[in-house]
Amino acid sequence: MKSLIFFFLSGISAITCYSQDTLVDSKGLIFPARITAVDSNFIAYASLDTSVKELVLIARSNVIFIKYENGKTEQLFANDTLITKEGVFLFGKVIEIDPSSVIYFSYNGRLNPPTVMMKSDFLLIKLHDGTKELLDPSSDNSGVDYFGLGKVDAKNYYKPAPGLLVWEVICGLTTIFIYPIAPATICAYVPPKKINNSANPNDALLNSNPTYKTGFMSEAKKKKRRAATTAYFSGLGALIAGGFLYLTYY
Repeated sequence: MKSLIFFFLSGISAITCYSQDTLVDSKGLIFPARITAVDSNFIAYASLDTSVKELVLIARSNVIFIKYENGKTEQLFANDTLITKEGVFLFGKVIEIDPSSVIYFSYNGRLNPPTVMMKSDFLLIKLHDGTKELLDPSSDNSGVDYFGLGKVDAKNYYKPAPGLLVWEVICGLTTIFIYPIAPATICAYVPPKKINNSANPNDALLNSNPTYKTGFMSEAKKKKRRAATTAYFSGLGALIAGGFLYLTYY
């Protein structure tokens, strides 16, 4: 009987420990609390230490994330965008940028301490207010590697024209006549003209920054050639398969 009482009390204690709200402040500090009131300016919470009776007020502007006891979450910051040199986009709250590292907070279903990464791992950081930070000591005098940024954006946002792909498939299908090979090749190697994309956050740089545009075009040309080649050989493959079926059944 005593054992049952002990386990019952232990269970109640464990539930009490985990039944709590969690706050993340503007410096990335994560701390448990019992939130008692929230308004547009302040958050009132009680310490988990029952011997402390006073409520604590914290300015809402000093809190970036709340996870409530019931599992509901509230993000109180606008996402900053961090772009690595590999072209990976990360989203979260940049807490600090120092000479060698970048510290940022993000929530992915679990509350983890802020992430620390080397500054040299990033190509660009775009803060939510539109300002940009940089990052790579090998960048140009403006502090931004616009050529590299252009390549990354082309990889993510340039799309070959659908009409080109249809044309390449038709050329592949009609290769038996020989003459489509030349125009198909020429079309694949002509530099792309429609390169603007409203989804690209740096689209305006195509008209204002020659270095960015050069980097963008270098990657866009490769993507266009790869897409055109794939479309052409898709048509050619269909032609060969059709010829094989014809010879087999007729």
